[in-house]
Amino acid sequence: MKHFNHLACSTAISLVCSGFGGTAIAETADLVIQHGRILTMDENRTKASAIAVKGNTILFTGDDDAAEDFIGADTQVIDAEGQIILPGLHDVHIHPLFAINPIYKGEKFECNFEGASVDMGATVAKLRACLQEAELNSDGWLIGKYFNPPSLLSVTETYPSVIAALDAVSATTPILLEGSDGHAFGANTAALAQAHHPDTGKPTPVTAASLKTDYAAYAEYFNIDADGNPDGTAKDFAGHIIGAPVAGLENYKPVLDDLTALMASNGITSAQDAWVSDQIAEVYEYLEAQDLLKFRLRLNTHIDSNVMGGRTRELDLDAAMAHAGAMRARFEGAEYIKADGIKMFVDGVVEYPTQTAAMLNPYLEPVMGEEMEIKGYVDQDGDVCSEARAHLADYAIPAAADAFRTAHGHDASQCEKRYGLLEFSPQELNRAVTAFDAAGFTVHMHTIGDGAVKTALDAISAARSANGSSGLPHNLAHIQFVSDEEIARIGEMAVVVTPTMAWAVPFWEYDTTVNPFINNVDSLVDMDKLYRQDGLWGDRVYPFRSIRDAGGIVAAGSDAPVDVPSPQPFVNMAAGLIRADLLPANPLSQDENQKTVVVAVNAEEVLELDDVLAAYTVNGAIAMGQQDLTGSLEPGKRADLIMIDTDIEALSQKVETIWDIAETQVLLTVFDGEIIHDAR
Repeated sequence: MKHFNHLACSTAISLVCSGFGGTAIAETADLVIQHGRILTMDENRTKASAIAVKGNTILFTGDDDAAEDFIGADTQVIDAEGQIILPGLHDVHIHPLFAINPIYKGEKFECNFEGASVDMGATVAKLRACLQEAELNSDGWLIGKYFNPPSLLSVTETYPSVIAALDAVSATTPILLEGSDGHAFGANTAALAQAHHPDTGKPTPVTAASLKTDYAAYAEYFNIDADGNPDGTAKDFAGHIIGAPVAGLENYKPVLDDLTALMASNGITSAQDAWVSDQIAEVYEYLEAQDLLKFRLRLNTHIDSNVMGGRTRELDLDAAMAHAGAMRARFEGAEYIKADGIKMFVDGVVEYPTQTAAMLNPYLEPVMGEEMEIKGYVDQDGDVCSEARAHLADYAIPAAADAFRTAHGHDASQCEKRYGLLEFSPQELNRAVTAFDAAGFTVHMHTIGDGAVKTALDAISAARSANGSSGLPHNLAHIQFVSDEEIARIGEMAVVVTPTMAWAVPFWEYDTTVNPFINNVDSLVDMDKLYRQDGLWGDRVYPFRSIRDAGGIVAAGSDAPVDVPSPQPFVNMAAGLIRADLLPANPLSQDENQKTVVVAVNAEEVLELDDVLAAYTVNGAIAMGQQDLTGSLEPGKRADLIMIDTDIEALSQKVETIWDIAETQVLLTVFDGEIIHDAR
């Protein structure tokens, strides 16, 4: 059946049709792809076999015979040979420039740990090798890049703390371990000595004394030992205070082709940079000016509660609005970039020892036994803990702390009920989101804990009450834990959520730092116990399907380079479809041939193929405010499309083959009508 009716001489697509003597004449296309399996992702989920493109615009989707009308002498014709063709993919939460490797000239050397699990002995050995390789300036830094955050706990008898380990590598070169989650850090004494106070910019080393004075408002971001000294571990805003060198335009210029290749080879034709600073903006300005940018881009200007207020003091809304306004104006008129997004961290991360994700229920306090068994949990509501909470300061004295531990089998500090950390107070977040909404900015909020999700939804609700419905797709990123009440609100409010679907599959080492602090579990090595599917963890973790069913809009974001330095869209799609994987039955065993078991993560929340495709196409376009431009393959929309080498429709039908979708390769990427990747 021909679909020429799509082209019925619409004034919206004046170039498509012309009439002469009552006969419609098809416009000659620049590019025609035939014999494909085109999933248009339009409202009716129409399928086609051919598509025609003129300039940067789709002229036609339909059957192969009708496509012949668009082929002229200069038309490039591609035979898809039955391969699937999709709209160009949207990654709505990514850090593109952080996913490539800039070139440094002595100011910094990046020692890549690639997320591997290491103890402090192995950490020291690797850093020493990197330091020998590095050609640092006298003030150069050594950075442990993509460091596995749980490894910060893997101290040894030789290196009983992170600071002891890193000081053993160098007493003079600043060393910073950057957690692959972007929230956890390790630092040596030389790095802490380079700190600058965020309010004054004055050089102020982080020490036991300064954490009680100059940095008192920020002390919770630094962990200390029994004597009050920094133990070398830190979190969140501490990275800003320590202030290692950041890459700028000159560092990125030599590797910008890597960025184009990374995005195009993954089929990403639209992206939202989830955290933008002035240095990053300068790189994007250069890319745009040099006609090097080959994907559509929304920039989210970071509003930091510790810099502009909102956490411990009133937000300087005038300064925040001026900062965001300057970024938006900077890209006014840019062809592919708009800077009308705002990034706000509502909370941090849930994993131990950071635990800055804001939760509605307090974190549980397991008491560890031998061989990773859990002896029990601290009774935080019992008399012992009630008394201890009233005198916690007394247990800062080592002798008192030891006596309490001997008497009760756990630390006095475990009696403190901890709910994580809201980076903005609810009142200040309401005020900020309302103001940004009124000014036409879309707010993208980092929300990990269920408490953060509630706070963010309250802020969106406050904005709508004050301003009416702006239609702006304010967005909740990550949504690791969501209560039933907030799932219903997400649906009622038709809010966009942007999870990283690959995080909804089991990863034992990480999960041991999360599950026992959310659910009562008896063991970290017994998979049935660790991954029990009831309780708060089982009920609230990554509720994709429930949000979809409630009416929420599920988009997708990789958060690259967090986890891995690649957008890996088809890995994420596979994860969203299955939420399960094979894990060793005994994760402590060194036997490569040992038995494996299937482990699921809240398996009732699996999505269907249409859901994950929509997340990366039509819903992604909604999240970026460009649904009239991209997201589906329809006449009049921009010619952003990809061809893939895998029959994802067939693979999605069987549990046994779903993970094969993760191996999908992009054969062809067309952006704005231009072929930018061709691996056929």
